[in-house]
Amino acid sequence: MRGLSGIGKTATVLHALKLVGAGSSAVRVVRPCSPRPSAHDLENRRRIDLSAWSHPDHPEHGSDFDAAGFLRAVSAWAADGGTGPRVLFVDDVGVLTAERARWLQHLADEAYGQDWRVIAAVRSIAVEPLSDDVEVLELGPLDRGSLRRVLDMELSVPVAADVVEHLRWWSAGNPRLALELAGSLSAAELRGDASWTGPDTVGSAARRAYRAMLAGLDPATMTALAAVHLGGVAVARRDGRSTVRHPLLSLLCREARGADGHADGHEAYVVDRGVTGPGTAASILDGLHLDELPARPWAVVAASPDPRLAARAVGVSLMTGRAWADHRDGPLTPDGVGPEWTDHLWWRDPVGVDGEARAAGARVAVTLLRLEDTGDLPDPSGLRADLRLIGATPGQDWVGVDIQVRALLMLGDVAGARSLLADHSGASSGSTVAEIVARDLAAARVAAFDGRAIDVRAHLAHAAELRPSVDEWLPARGLRASADAVVDGTVPASTMPAQAGSWSARALGEYAADLGAAHLVVGQAEGAVALLTIALEHCAWPYRGRVQVRCDLVEAVMASSPPGQVGPRTQRLLEPPVAPEERSAADVAAAYSRLGALLADDGTPSATFEAALHAPPAPMSPWQRVRMLVAYGRYAVTRGGRATGTAMLDEARTLVRLAGMAGWLRGIDVFLAEADASGGTDPEWEVLGRHEREMVRLAVHGATNSQIAQATFVSERTVVNRLRRAYATLGIRDRRDLVRLAETRPPAWLVSG
Repeated sequence: MRGLSGIGKTATVLHALKLVGAGSSAVRVVRPCSPRPSAHDLENRRRIDLSAWSHPDHPEHGSDFDAAGFLRAVSAWAADGGTGPRVLFVDDVGVLTAERARWLQHLADEAYGQDWRVIAAVRSIAVEPLSDDVEVLELGPLDRGSLRRVLDMELSVPVAADVVEHLRWWSAGNPRLALELAGSLSAAELRGDASWTGPDTVGSAARRAYRAMLAGLDPATMTALAAVHLGGVAVARRDGRSTVRHPLLSLLCREARGADGHADGHEAYVVDRGVTGPGTAASILDGLHLDELPARPWAVVAASPDPRLAARAVGVSLMTGRAWADHRDGPLTPDGVGPEWTDHLWWRDPVGVDGEARAAGARVAVTLLRLEDTGDLPDPSGLRADLRLIGATPGQDWVGVDIQVRALLMLGDVAGARSLLADHSGASSGSTVAEIVARDLAAARVAAFDGRAIDVRAHLAHAAELRPSVDEWLPARGLRASADAVVDGTVPASTMPAQAGSWSARALGEYAADLGAAHLVVGQAEGAVALLTIALEHCAWPYRGRVQVRCDLVEAVMASSPPGQVGPRTQRLLEPPVAPEERSAADVAAAYSRLGALLADDGTPSATFEAALHAPPAPMSPWQRVRMLVAYGRYAVTRGGRATGTAMLDEARTLVRLAGMAGWLRGIDVFLAEADASGGTDPEWEVLGRHEREMVRLAVHGATNSQIAQATFVSERTVVNRLRRAYATLGIRDRRDLVRLAETRPPAWLVSG
């Protein structure tokens, strides 16, 4: 096994030995080329000193090396170790010189006769060719995925994807060097919250790994490397037989020559005390290195002559949901920081964008920034028209696209949001970290609106891999909570947002809406009522749309309260009208139909639900059909229609399994268990048809069969037959039981009649 120091030779061999069943029978020899070698089991729990079999002048100089005695000592010591392949792992041989090669060959020949096999780990091979019975395995650098797994296993901080790539380049894929470099970084640098481009000095692991290589460089080459820019290093060894490419070699040469200078070849920038240059701040925002921003970035934006920097600061604040500072006296009017700053919020290069679209962009920016403070929207139709003007233009920045997508969704225009994503999917996206994260957040919001929870998790995972801090943003926390509830039935662990108090009113409202939806999925209706009420009070226009959030709130109230009891606080939140354009999309129209069925007060909610379920304005998605079935089932069971409600819930069970929304199963089970505990055998009031209901109502109020026949225009015999069927459906015997049941557990339609 050949490879640089720190490349993982020992770990690889030990892992392989355990995989083939040699974990208890293999022996590892350490310090074999020193005067005091020793043997260990693979767990390092037992040790034997082998210095008696080592020549005083090191084994490469001892032709009288007693290999047989060496192996007998190891065999006797390992006899109680267990069963399996007998492997002697000679670790850390270093450079395999001709003398060491002969020593190992002698040991291997003797080992073969005693049924042992020998593995040796060397940094390099100085003698060629080796014996024909020697097989050399070259251990090369780790790829990006393997190095990330090593870092995740060894570090307690999640590492940003581009930081992993930096570590991989600087370490040349050597895991020990990468871990040494990572150990010198702060948590913010590892997570990508603060920028890091490379080390200034070389650590001890790199000095050990490259000491032989450094010793092989002539003075002229070393001087040249000490001055080289670290965009890439390629050096030929003096023997001419190999080429080395490694950036740390330049730093090693600088240390050896006593040279000064930064490793990345650039001047360090200063962010302390709020002093940040325009170019540096723009770079920080593009990289989402938010920890490097001053305490009041709005002040930096206001003082900056760079309109692009002002736009990026506003865009990042809208994307993350952070309320960084009171900006009402800051640069939020279209002419506050140069006349073009709002142009850069939407377009990479606003040259060529017509004046009408640019004016619309300025109005949208101001409208959405005011929404951050108030949570309300004074002119939705004007915002809708301006978004159409902006969306049709080419060359858009993904941070701006994400902001537009959220605005379209809150207006109920999911078709427009999907179209915007599709239109710009082929653009030159991904040029900055901010744009890549923005693209994933936009796609996650659309997927959440559509009920594609698995896609939500995939987009959030991609964004968090690039910037782990995304997981702490309030918008991402809410999206993840609702997606986890739908996919796995995961109950939200806490309602306490990270960095409480630093989020805008809009972000807090949307977070509460997402969390409320998650509680509703898993059957915690009372918690959902509280969260959804808070959501609409803080932000009347959440990205989920007013229709869907209101429908969730009504459904939660119906599932957690006695029939017909909607509190005045909740009722007030449901009073504002919903414009037709807000429910033009098929799924939003389906949610609006469900809302109407839940609030039906004509005594015939079953008929209203049946119409919404079987004759929607347009075909609804599986997500909305599940919502309809669950709402219908809960409604029916709560009001005594156990058979009808259970049938709807059973159909929902089947559909959620097929559609990857198994989290709903938990909520259904919780609801039915609570219904059984509170009601036991509720009468099947909702199963009764319209004519049977009318006869039951008259009978409960004291009408005779003859009076009922006259009132309903049927024969008295028909009245008797229909009442008998009603008694059988309700599980009672006669009219006295009917009156008693109506007094103790009346349905809503009987009370209202």
